[in-house]
Amino acid sequence: MYPLTITDFIAHLHPALVHLPIGILLIALILQLLAGREKFHSLRAAIPIVLLAGVLSAVFSCITGFLLFRSSDYDKTLVSWHMWMALALTFMAFALCARSFSGRAFDRTGKWLGAGLLVLLTITGHLGGSLTHGEDYLSGALHSSEEAAPAVIPPIANVQEAVVYDSIVKPVLAVGCYSCHGPNKQKGGLRLDNPAAIAKGGKDGIVLIAGKADSSELIKRMLLPESDDHHMPPKGHRQLSRGQMELLSWWIDQGGDYTKKVKDLPQPEKVRPALAGLQKGSSGEVVNMEAVIPEEAVDPGDEKAIAGLRGAGVVVMPVAQNSNYLSVNFSGVPGAALVGLLQPLRKQVIQLDMSGTGVGDSSMEVVRQCAALRYVNLSNTGVTDRGVVMLGALQELRVLNLVGTQVTGEGLLSMRPAGHLHAVYLYHTRVEGKYWEKLKVLFKGAVLDSGGYLLPKLVTDTAVVRPKVK
Repeated sequence: MYPLTITDFIAHLHPALVHLPIGILLIALILQLLAGREKFHSLRAAIPIVLLAGVLSAVFSCITGFLLFRSSDYDKTLVSWHMWMALALTFMAFALCARSFSGRAFDRTGKWLGAGLLVLLTITGHLGGSLTHGEDYLSGALHSSEEAAPAVIPPIANVQEAVVYDSIVKPVLAVGCYSCHGPNKQKGGLRLDNPAAIAKGGKDGIVLIAGKADSSELIKRMLLPESDDHHMPPKGHRQLSRGQMELLSWWIDQGGDYTKKVKDLPQPEKVRPALAGLQKGSSGEVVNMEAVIPEEAVDPGDEKAIAGLRGAGVVVMPVAQNSNYLSVNFSGVPGAALVGLLQPLRKQVIQLDMSGTGVGDSSMEVVRQCAALRYVNLSNTGVTDRGVVMLGALQELRVLNLVGTQVTGEGLLSMRPAGHLHAVYLYHTRVEGKYWEKLKVLFKGAVLDSGGYLLPKLVTDTAVVRPKVK
């Protein structure tokens, strides 16, 4: 971080000062319009003073704006247009002010100056708004907020055939990063809306190290506490969900390729639910965890229980900004000894990851009490049929990961699944093929993923043996 100079301090006053000339000059134009009528003739005396105040504030705004222009954080072309329009506005305001002091603000020239000033105020304000909020600053108000800046990745018809960067990574970056590191604004000299800019990095160096997500500054900044000054996206901005960060990390770990499809990359169990959440199910619904956060509010979770989990290394975090619903990740932590701490949080926890922790059926007695659960990952745990039957009590469940468990077809048939269930992952379980048709009927509308993918047989798969020619 570079020390803040006096010039930098003055430049950073621009966003505060720039609103003064807009408001003051608009008041002057309103007075000019009203004072043209005999009824409001007495207002004419105030117009020169108001215009003078507007001109002086415009001059100070131009000075601070020019100092801010020296920074490379914004698109140069857009900044240049904004600067020249602001200068034109200031000169026109000065001309109208001088005319008003001579008592000629209401002749034909004065009226044209007023109309021109209004046009320049609109254009300059729009350009300033575009620099801060994007080029669709005004037009975006005509669309829904979801259209202007979608909070989730658009659903994908066939996620395995999708190009990872185009269909997943780019939309994720657009959600969380483009407002500060997009085509119109590049804080820290960093731009993330195209491959060349991502590879180039920013003022502080490269942000992506292919194959090493944990060492990539892009991911390290996202994992910092939101209160940290270096956390990205900044506090107060829309935060990326855990699933979106996992997808970014997965892409980087697999080499950060810009052309490969999902099916071309290894897909660890950790990322498979996030990938499945991008795809439309057979019913046409979108399996997306962000879209199923309960609408009803919930009280904050028990602070003592949260502190106990975090103190033991369990990751506990809100599923969304300004939400009391929680995501709890036991990965890498002995879960059986800590699962009891979930009980005070049973109304808040909607995402639970206990993969690889060794928990068994007895722990499901507590898990079943977390009635708000939407996503449960029990892959590579000691859960058996008895535990799965207990999970049938989770009527809000959407995604259940049982990969690598001892669950059988009989256990699943006894489960009585929730009507909202979208996906069940059954790779490396003891579910036999003879149960598959019955399970499809019972879990109607849900994706049953056995991991048993079939590849087309190619001519090159067959070896041709020919006798040796003597």
